[in-house]
Amino acid sequence: MKLHTLLTLLLLLFTGFALGATPTPVLRGKIIDRQSKSPVSYATVTLALDHKAVKAEAADASGRFEIAAPAAKGYTLAITMIGYKTFTREIDLETSTDLGTLELDAGVTVEEVIIEVFKPVVKVDAEKMTYSVENDPQASGSTIDEIIRKVPQLSIDGEGNVLLNGKGDYKILLNGHVSTSYNNNFKEIIKSMPADQISRIEVITNPSVKYDAEGTSGVINLVTVKKKHEFGYNGSLYAGIITSSDDPAGYNAGANFSLQKGKFAMNLQGWYYDAPMHSTILSRQENFDSENRYNDSRAQSDNKFRNGTINLDMSYQPDTLNLLTLNLSYGGYKSTGHATSDFQLKNPSLEELFRYTEHRHNLYSAPTASLTTNYEHTFGRAGHVLTFSDEVAHEKFNADSDNEYQGGYTHRKITDNGSTSLSNTFQIDYANPLSEHHSVEAGIKHIYRHNTTPMTSLVRPDPDTDYAPGPYSDMDYRQHILALYAGYGITCAKWSARVGTRMERTWNDAEAEDQDHARYSFRNRQFNIVPFVSISFLPRPTHSLSLSYTQRLQRPSVQMLSPAVESTTPLYISYGNPDLEAAVSHSFALNYGYYSRKWNLMAGVTSSFSNNLMSMYSTADDKGVVTSTYSNDVHTRSVGFFSSLTMNPSRKFNLTLTFGGDYSKYDFDRMNIHSDHFNFNQNLNMNIALWKDAWFTAGEFYYSGYNFLGAHTGDYFSYYFSLKQEFLKKRLELSITANDLFSPTLKYTYTVENPTYRLNQTSRQALRRVRFTLRWRFGHKSVRVKTTRHTIKNDDIMESKQQGGTVAQ
Repeated sequence: MKLHTLLTLLLLLFTGFALGATPTPVLRGKIIDRQSKSPVSYATVTLALDHKAVKAEAADASGRFEIAAPAAKGYTLAITMIGYKTFTREIDLETSTDLGTLELDAGVTVEEVIIEVFKPVVKVDAEKMTYSVENDPQASGSTIDEIIRKVPQLSIDGEGNVLLNGKGDYKILLNGHVSTSYNNNFKEIIKSMPADQISRIEVITNPSVKYDAEGTSGVINLVTVKKKHEFGYNGSLYAGIITSSDDPAGYNAGANFSLQKGKFAMNLQGWYYDAPMHSTILSRQENFDSENRYNDSRAQSDNKFRNGTINLDMSYQPDTLNLLTLNLSYGGYKSTGHATSDFQLKNPSLEELFRYTEHRHNLYSAPTASLTTNYEHTFGRAGHVLTFSDEVAHEKFNADSDNEYQGGYTHRKITDNGSTSLSNTFQIDYANPLSEHHSVEAGIKHIYRHNTTPMTSLVRPDPDTDYAPGPYSDMDYRQHILALYAGYGITCAKWSARVGTRMERTWNDAEAEDQDHARYSFRNRQFNIVPFVSISFLPRPTHSLSLSYTQRLQRPSVQMLSPAVESTTPLYISYGNPDLEAAVSHSFALNYGYYSRKWNLMAGVTSSFSNNLMSMYSTADDKGVVTSTYSNDVHTRSVGFFSSLTMNPSRKFNLTLTFGGDYSKYDFDRMNIHSDHFNFNQNLNMNIALWKDAWFTAGEFYYSGYNFLGAHTGDYFSYYFSLKQEFLKKRLELSITANDLFSPTLKYTYTVENPTYRLNQTSRQALRRVRFTLRWRFGHKSVRVKTTRHTIKNDDIMESKQQGGTVAQ
């Protein structure tokens, strides 16, 4: 905690330094499109001396800007905006000056003005908060999990689960579209994915109507790097080794290659991660209404996790009005492991009644592939576009296990459990800035999914008998989703507003066969209309204030709907509920942002409520067997806050402080559970330039723990140090990162209590980790693979397992 105190004092010192700046001359003007004479909103305006940026600001929605800089002669004024040629002019700024109207020409920039511009790490608007990974000095040589700890509203608990405002019911998007692999294995992927392959992380808590409405907490969108447009090629190769306090060493490696030739551009990237993990879990379950009063267990597991992805982006722009893009992605993960668990059942006097041991061998794999194509046509005016998108995705999940029981249970069960999903999404998006003050957007989307989920098993009652067919199930599931949306925006001076609505209609149909080979079917129909309203106010170009309201949906997955009974262990049974409805959560957000060259502040207040939240709930019978299913009966209310402060007093030092909290109240009458809680997370990071091409980075993170309907986790504290050195004109880079160097083991607690049982669980795993990474960059030009304004964004399904939270017990 001494590091925390020191960094906090430094933060206060530099805050005073920034606030004490002397008033300087102001340069004003208005930016318009030369052809249409309409304002160019949010263009970047930069003043530079000798190719070094002195000040950079963003124009407002009406194209107006104000930029203050020290009085001097020989400034270069540069105005940049996507889709326009760079505007430059030599300026002598000795007193405040109004440049009047400045006109930008549409098209690709033909000459580059090279300046060093300070770019804010965090930005906020009515819809989302954006964390620029590209602008974070720590990104090179780091993995995504280390960056996520610094993102406002996001936190990581002691088990590595990512939480959004303390909750796990969100959706993960990669470049705007969903991957089942990312949503089911996000916490493992972010440990291996290189941070410098991500351009920005968007935390979308109040998504507008162009997004699918699924995910009650919101959406996390990872946008991969798209470099700036030039002719040429470049690339990089890297490899690293990861050591920890108890586990054998792991390693990672990857490559990236970009090529631009004429109207064609492509980017190929891939990465691979291989790491072992050992953990120990102790638990005690007390069954209040059973003679089998206590279920005690001790489990030790050793797992090896492999994860990799190959991603190809291509774009072709025959002229300035038409653009074709293609994305091809293939990847997945594979996990093998062995676990030994000892179980004991005891009576109220703690006398042993029953004992058995389970030896479990697991093999999990999940290969995924997707092909996305987009065509965009621009109607001669910036922002007036029509986009056609199509995506085909194939995903497969295999879970093979071999369970052998000794002691009270002597049988052995071999299970082959898997699922295959084939989906197609077609989408049309239209956006039209009708005039300087008015804009409209609309779209239509259809999703078709076909899932098959066969499960077979063989059971041997004892070592002297032959295997016989055991529990069996097979399901063929088809889903159609039709969505329509329309929105309208208006801008007036410093005010702007957006309104819209989204209609979603869902058809679910399934044919299945249970363990007795009896056929059954179920169907589920859902219809929702989702509104969106936002109001934004820009009192000055450096200040923003926004207020928004929308609804979020929590739609059940096929596993949550299926009535098929599953028994993963002799003491645990689960099944779905085909009568589940989409849960509706009403969400409000008030955000404020301030941006300047030396410091930035972003803060917000959020509130939400739901009267039919979906949740898993569990009960224990008189034999101590736990049965779990789902319901729509949870009422919840919450209010939260978050803030991010970034200090940049010089080019050699920057510091970021983020923190937030959330108070929530839950009522679940079915189980007579009523609870409320407050959770808090905080993160502090600093970057220091040591000598030429060398950086030192340090930080710490604290999370108070997660609570939901009688379930809660312990708190968690983590810290890290990192050193990066570049050689050979920044082509070769060596980085060393140490996480929790003086804390070899993580102790993590989890507790559940309801009217039928109480569960206390403690897990331990290696915490200390040191990573060495070597990177080589080659090529002499940068390349940008263009992207359309709209693409497929599938974020509509609520998985039965949360990415980062704990389902209700």
